[in-house]
Amino acid sequence: MEDVARDAGVSRALVSLVMRDSPKVSPAKRTAVLESAAALGYSPNRLASRLASHRTNTVGVLFLDLHNPVFADIYDGIAEGLAGSGNQVMVAVGSADPGTELEAIRSFADLRVDGILLAGYTGSPEELETALRGTPAVVITRELEVDGVDSVLTDDFRSGALAVEHLHGLGHRHIAHVDISDWLPYTARREGYLWAMRQFGLEPMLVHSDMTGRGGRAVMEQFLASGAALPTAIFAHNDLTAVGIMEALASHGVAVPDDVAIVGCDNIEVAASPLIGLTSIDQHAGELGRLAAQVMLERLAGGSVPAVTRKLEPALMVRRSSSPGAGS
Repeated sequence: MEDVARDAGVSRALVSLVMRDSPKVSPAKRTAVLESAAALGYSPNRLASRLASHRTNTVGVLFLDLHNPVFADIYDGIAEGLAGSGNQVMVAVGSADPGTELEAIRSFADLRVDGILLAGYTGSPEELETALRGTPAVVITRELEVDGVDSVLTDDFRSGALAVEHLHGLGHRHIAHVDISDWLPYTARREGYLWAMRQFGLEPMLVHSDMTGRGGRAVMEQFLASGAALPTAIFAHNDLTAVGIMEALASHGVAVPDDVAIVGCDNIEVAASPLIGLTSIDQHAGELGRLAAQVMLERLAGGSVPAVTRKLEPALMVRRSSSPGAGS
């Protein structure tokens, strides 16, 4: 800035006014400063100026997994919710390893982002509170009780129950649930499934897998190789797993939905493809992102306010992968 001032023959303060687009500068001096800045290759240090005002106008967003389209849908909602607010988004990708997540969160805090949105956080509330170091945060898809941390999610318990109610209503009585790993803190879909199975007097069947199409294929291949009787219906923890299950069944000549009905969860775009036609529980991912952005902006504008929880109701999207059960 001093180099520009010297070259343009003006004061450093006047250069600062030009760079902040102040109206208190004459057109001639503004032109002289901008021409000197262009000739010298100068650009303002936005981070330094923002830090001087104690705001960086930057929001950090941490996603569990970019391979799952549900997180892309959440991102679209976040971007829409922040549009016009003057905030920029900084994205990081975590993993099912809490250590990786915490490192990313600490990095956001070190970079002095104004707030952090966490989509798919798997660590503990205590670790999160320590890593945030007072940075406002919104957890998406999970409810946590941490000071200054808001929660935005869809009712996962209801999602699990909704899947069972749909399949039971179609005549299915042998309904399995392909669940996630035991240690992950996202158990509400499982709990909803178990509750609904008890309500109908049905015997639950839990099979654990990861949250990928590859995992869904693998668990179904193992089940088919075991020679055990197939359930007449399967509720998968998410759509990617459900699609993997459908692929494995098709490769063994098992028809969906005639032999086995399938219900997924998340309602990602591919679920509605005519080639797949997957019945799914809509988690309203885009709306979750928009709502999380709104909650974050409200917190940044309102300062220290009690943490809030916003919960959406899931919706059943019926497609051709579910039909009345042959084994009812």
